[in-house]
Amino acid sequence: MRQYASRTLRPVEVMMLVRHREDFAGRVLELGCGAGRIAGYLVGLAAEAHGLDLSARMVAECRRRYPAGTFDTGDMRDLSRFADASLDAVVAGNNVLDVFADPERRATLREMRRVLAPGGLLVMSSHNRAYLPRVRPPTGVRRSDPLRLLYDVINVPRRVVRHRQLRALEQTAPDYAIVSDGSHEFSLVHYYIAPEAQIRQLEDEGYAVLGVADLDGRALAPGDTAGDCSELHYFARPA
Repeated sequence: MRQYASRTLRPVEVMMLVRHREDFAGRVLELGCGAGRIAGYLVGLAAEAHGLDLSARMVAECRRRYPAGTFDTGDMRDLSRFADASLDAVVAGNNVLDVFADPERRATLREMRRVLAPGGLLVMSSHNRAYLPRVRPPTGVRRSDPLRLLYDVINVPRRVVRHRQLRALEQTAPDYAIVSDGSHEFSLVHYYIAPEAQIRQLEDEGYAVLGVADLDGRALAPGDTAGDCSELHYFARPA
């Protein structure tokens, strides 16, 4: 809970809140709000801030810490509680969409497009496919710190077993890959997509992309894959 309850923002998130302050002044929704790391700031900016998360414990923490917001337990694939064109901004950070397979992911993008008002803002982040060569394998160990080295050596057998169990869920497609990437000790698979493919996907689902930024908030130029950055942020509006 502690890491989710932190108020610490990454540079790209600071840039997001400052640059798009006016977009966050109306009715705002965060998907996967956790314990309010970003939602707490949105509550301070928005006339009406909503958060949605699968975890009842996380939602309860948001309600306790930020009573001015409205936080509910729910599946982000179903936004039926929100009317068409009723939100001024939707935030889907922390790669929250990357837990879905491609059809579910696209359906969720369409659902977010439905609830966004004309001129509304979508901010989403996703794992960067160009970063995959840097992802540590289950046998990888960190040698820079003796305690981490010991921890990794002890856990390698368990990681290898879990990684093998997840192989059936991995996919490689022209525009994306679904990979067992070490998350939660190799207990999850995640969706990875290159920036040009993600832009096409957003455009296919009815968005006009405003820009792409790395974790430092640096804007990507056309053709830049940002292979040293694990996660990229995308800014878009309904087309």
